[in-house]
Amino acid sequence: MPTLVFDSSPLSCFARSGRLVLLEKLTTGYERVTTRAVINELEQGCADFPSLQDALTLPWIKPVPVDGLDELRLFAEYSRRLVAGERNVGEASVLAWAETNAGIALIDDQAAAQVGRERGVEVKRTLAIIARGVRVRLLPRGDAAVLVDDLVRVGARFPCTGGEFVAWATAVGLLGGDEPG
Repeated sequence: MPTLVFDSSPLSCFARSGRLVLLEKLTTGYERVTTRAVINELEQGCADFPSLQDALTLPWIKPVPVDGLDELRLFAEYSRRLVAGERNVGEASVLAWAETNAGIALIDDQAAAQVGRERGVEVKRTLAIIARGVRVRLLPRGDAAVLVDDLVRVGARFPCTGGEFVAWATAVGLLGGDEPG
């Protein structure tokens, strides 16, 4: 079973929109993990967004350490390219774990996704997970459009609105053929 490594952005947006049950459904078929750095980011956001607490207690996501020598070396490499102050620490940890453990990084940050792909890490983004849900009939197209709008409403930055999702996902190949990230 492939392992999906969650960054904070997808977890945060699904938690803030009250859609964590749907996220579980959309990621069925994957082992699901996240890193301590991502957990810390979510914990820090709980004061402003109490619903993030729900993302911290999910029984279907297992926390994984990023403390092996290979993981630490890769974390340092990703940090040099991505981290600015406290920003992107979660992304660096997710990519380091994914690269070391042949996981799939679930990251919405464009720069982090690009750096991961350059290093050969398989990267998925939230819209790819939603499109997969449509393709495998877990999520009707209309519900996917509503979901995209709900996620944008709470802060997700996507290249389309819910009303544009099906056309956009079709144009970039997410609703037909292979499953790009």
